[in-house]
Amino acid sequence: MSARLRTATVASLLALSACSALPGGGPSAGTMRKAPEVDVVAVTPELAAAARERTALERDTALANALARLGGAALAPEFRFAPGDVAAVSVWSFSPWPGSGAGMAGGPNQIDLGSFTLANDGTVILPYAGRLALAGMTLAQAQQAVAARYVTLRILQRPSALVKVSASPHSDILVTGAVGQPRTVGWSAAGVTLAQAVTQALGDGNATLGAGDLSATRAAVRVAVLREGAAPVEIPVAAALEERIALQPGDRVVVRKAPSVEVTMLGGGTRRNGVIGFAKQPALAEALAEANGLDGNTANDHAVFVLRRREGAKPVLYDFAWKRGAGLVAAQDFPLDNGDVVYVSEAPIVSIQKVIGLLFQVTLPAQVLK
Repeated sequence: MSARLRTATVASLLALSACSALPGGGPSAGTMRKAPEVDVVAVTPELAAAARERTALERDTALANALARLGGAALAPEFRFAPGDVAAVSVWSFSPWPGSGAGMAGGPNQIDLGSFTLANDGTVILPYAGRLALAGMTLAQAQQAVAARYVTLRILQRPSALVKVSASPHSDILVTGAVGQPRTVGWSAAGVTLAQAVTQALGDGNATLGAGDLSATRAAVRVAVLREGAAPVEIPVAAALEERIALQPGDRVVVRKAPSVEVTMLGGGTRRNGVIGFAKQPALAEALAEANGLDGNTANDHAVFVLRRREGAKPVLYDFAWKRGAGLVAAQDFPLDNGDVVYVSEAPIVSIQKVIGLLFQVTLPAQVLK
């Protein structure tokens, strides 16, 4: 190759290195810092620590508010019978049951009348007492109604009735979602807590929680309580199991398993580009580690960026001075939000290396043929 041709080739390749025709790993660090479409913020360790504390406070406040909303279940309305419920009825009386002979001396008779399913019209048919409406009644009201019916018909003298709920489909708690198979947890007069419902549905927990350390999984397990007339309330599964949260009859519990934060890794300076999910809010250093760290051959170690959208304002570009110790300290504390983009540009030398590579590809065949 002549000197003139070689010079022209080098000039052309250098021109390529300054334009988009040369393959690259995204905008340079200088281009990112000068972009008018974003507000650039240089992140210091103090700013990162403040962001970490603010995020922790927001997370704790959100959990406290959710628990407060669910805490209203402690004031749940009394159970009331509805069609489809099954009532177990017994009566106590000194009077003998018709056809059973004399009553027991010195004490009342306990007469087990059996279990009765409320018909569509809300009634049950009691032995010797006929049809009795129980729909809409509390347990205490149902007991009074049963006793009054036998007194009115003069079947028993001053009886006391005991009514229990054997089954109540409309009051059962449905637990569904990432639990393998949906499960119905029966309601009881003593109440049902969220921990009891979730524990019964999860079984050994391997299908949902997985075996081993939960902190190692990228999917967060959260529990949402859906209550008639109220917006869903969602909390982490740990809080659902640790706190004593009373459920209401008919509540639905949905177990969700999905990343709580997803971060996009981009740039020619990272070893792994793509979307990475996290079970909990990660720091920048954690996200970079999950992406296998910076590429030592291509990364611009002077700057790592985090791009974040803001409602009603320009996106903000957080600039980390990665080559200095302050940048590393800040990255360890700085929390990433869902939807953040972590961008590591290529080092300036990478473009030169690409030019040299192209030059080598052009000149080598000419040298071989010479």
